[in-house]
Amino acid sequence: MKNEKVNFSTIAFPHFRGIENILKGKNALDALVITPRVCGICGHAHLMSSVRAIEDAYKNAGYEVHLSKKAKKIREFTLVMEIIQNHLKWVYMVLIPELSKLRNSNEENYTLKGAYGARLATKAISLLGGQWPHSSYMVPGGVTSDPTYIEILQAQSILKDLIQFFEKESLGVNLDEFLTYKTPKEISVGEADVSKIEEHLIELGMQEKGLAYDRFIMLGDHLFINPIKMKQTRPFSVDIKHVSTVESYSPNEKTYARNAMYKDDYYEVGSLSRMMSLQIPLIKNIHRRYKDSAYSRVIARIYELAHLMKHANELLSTISISENSCNKPISIEKVTASGIGIVEAPRGPLIHKVDIENGIINKYEIITPTQWNIGSSTKDKLTPVQKTMFGHTKAEALFIFRTFDVCSVCTTH
Repeated sequence: MKNEKVNFSTIAFPHFRGIENILKGKNALDALVITPRVCGICGHAHLMSSVRAIEDAYKNAGYEVHLSKKAKKIREFTLVMEIIQNHLKWVYMVLIPELSKLRNSNEENYTLKGAYGARLATKAISLLGGQWPHSSYMVPGGVTSDPTYIEILQAQSILKDLIQFFEKESLGVNLDEFLTYKTPKEISVGEADVSKIEEHLIELGMQEKGLAYDRFIMLGDHLFINPIKMKQTRPFSVDIKHVSTVESYSPNEKTYARNAMYKDDYYEVGSLSRMMSLQIPLIKNIHRRYKDSAYSRVIARIYELAHLMKHANELLSTISISENSCNKPISIEKVTASGIGIVEAPRGPLIHKVDIENGIINKYEIITPTQWNIGSSTKDKLTPVQKTMFGHTKAEALFIFRTFDVCSVCTTH
């Protein structure tokens, strides 16, 4: 601290998970059971990254894996619903309580709202994925679930209830109307939770605080996003070969984390990055006025909730139950190759890398979104979160830190 403002910060992740070591020597398909247990919030993202890495190894070994549209949409639906449950928990269990703390106000407890919304989202996941968390229903060639028409209708009914809850409690307007908003002023009108959040962020000056590098990157390839990097508003192509990790700087405490970089530069990942890349009018307007501030980061995550709920609805309505759920490839024992699987998880790009020899894992590597945003480096090259915390009071810095939606259990393996 210097003059009661943060002058420099380091971040340590002192617990060790060891998932990468656990996987060595295991059958490659065991990764589909073990990697979802990296995290209790984004296990589906880890499962999808893992299965994509294995399917990529099949391809690199000369064996094509053919996914039906049905399998792709079911995988995507469960991933999207997992992002939704995460965001709802973050809004109601982290963001609003931390805003109240920063404002020294004693507002009502919003925790149950987050729990209720997240419960609906995970019920829909379990209908198609078998369970949540820690499902292993994605396999090379597709999915093991074969939903009936009734189960699709049930998932649609649950999603309808979730959207109605979100419209009433969070937005104060219907989903389609909110998605047409183009200015922050439109958000501020009304008494619903999002309007209060926007008001409180402005009251605290968060539209001018928490600025990072204004650089964004997306690496997952989905129906709702494509790989891209951006410097301010300028888009550039990306290539996974330029992703690397470096040792974290934590001189006063042991840390097992590594920082993730692209071409030796730090980039922000997550909801703001994704919404910027999609050229969403509201987010473009906010960015033009407030850049990559804490305010922009929060509103982008809330907007993504609405955006993904609509996308989930479209996915369900276009699933053809007559298609194959799985086109089983040859036995994994025939595969000797490396593979990479990339997924946009709730907090940003999640990367799984696997080296397989005759179906057995020789090496496994996991790079998580928190390694991008919440790295710890020296003063001469700050990570995004270190840069955002600089120059703010301790209370403000801790709030800004949480706008990145940190996940510590994913970070060390």
